[in-house]
Amino acid sequence: MFDFLTHNTLAVIWFFLWCVIWGVYFIVDSFSLGAGLLAPFIATDKVQRIQIQRSVGPFWGGNEVWLILAVGGTFAAFPLVFSKMFTFLYLPMMLLLIGLVARGISVEYLHKEDNPRIQKALTWGWFVGSLLISLVLGVAFANFFKGLEIALGGVYNGTLPGLFGPYALIGGVLFVLMSTTSGALWINVKTEGALAAKAGDLAKKSTLIVLVLVLVYLAYSFMGIEGFTSNYSATPALYLLPVLAVAAAVLAVFFAKKDRGFPAFCSNLLALLFVVQSGLASIYPYLLKSSVSLEYGIDIFEAASSHMTLSIMLGAAVVLVPIVIIYQLWVYTLFKETIKEAEQVDY
Repeated sequence: MFDFLTHNTLAVIWFFLWCVIWGVYFIVDSFSLGAGLLAPFIATDKVQRIQIQRSVGPFWGGNEVWLILAVGGTFAAFPLVFSKMFTFLYLPMMLLLIGLVARGISVEYLHKEDNPRIQKALTWGWFVGSLLISLVLGVAFANFFKGLEIALGGVYNGTLPGLFGPYALIGGVLFVLMSTTSGALWINVKTEGALAAKAGDLAKKSTLIVLVLVLVYLAYSFMGIEGFTSNYSATPALYLLPVLAVAAAVLAVFFAKKDRGFPAFCSNLLALLFVVQSGLASIYPYLLKSSVSLEYGIDIFEAASSHMTLSIMLGAAVVLVPIVIIYQLWVYTLFKETIKEAEQVDY
């Protein structure tokens, strides 16, 4: 299968697919993470809490498929990178797993228990899980863009505090705020009543903050991160990615101010997508870039699986990814109605 493609060509194709899958995951899961980040603060009673839970409950599990594809694709296509990530970043990866477990338990059991104390605990569990996921991923990818302290022989000299430098923290805060904005706009679009109004008012402020942080983050990336602009200099067309990120963030502010929730929601998702892709475009051909020296990093050709493995995976992706997309579109169509104020979850 795909014998006409060389091993290096397959590695490049899988790097592109890897970037696309991670980008899709970031945008599809952002609104459920944002809903979790907002739930303890904007839901004033059980009815509003149920509205928030119902707005994301049917979707968040399907969105996780993209995370499974991203992690599983890394494991199968670039096993060396997968092993190094869990060696270098063991504690952050464990925090991510804890966040995923906490979020999953909280969302699924939030409406199954009427005890106010348990409901409160699960609501805060949803918040903590969403915060861990969004913050860890934002910090992790900022470090991937900046480069990890990988020395000669693949030895990692970094420390846990070193992962939380200024650039990484800006990336983490940006992803948290963009997820929060997605959640606010999603709640504004999907719900009715006082909750939708509160979420819309919040989004008017958060979109503006996101725009400022996008500008700061991209400026820091291009002017403060060594080697970030190398691929951009070689391929100037890549500059379209950060331009589109800023343009989408501006549109999110504009539409939010005009109370046009759905266009603002889509614009914020596009801003998130193009910010991520701007960073991913800078690291090629590396998956684990070294901040010590580029030659110490792990590139896609060194990390890639065998030709047969990459070929079989590509064939599976061609068949299965469209099925996942069709299924998710069907789910969004099935649960397309606006969430009214109610005392129970009906799915």
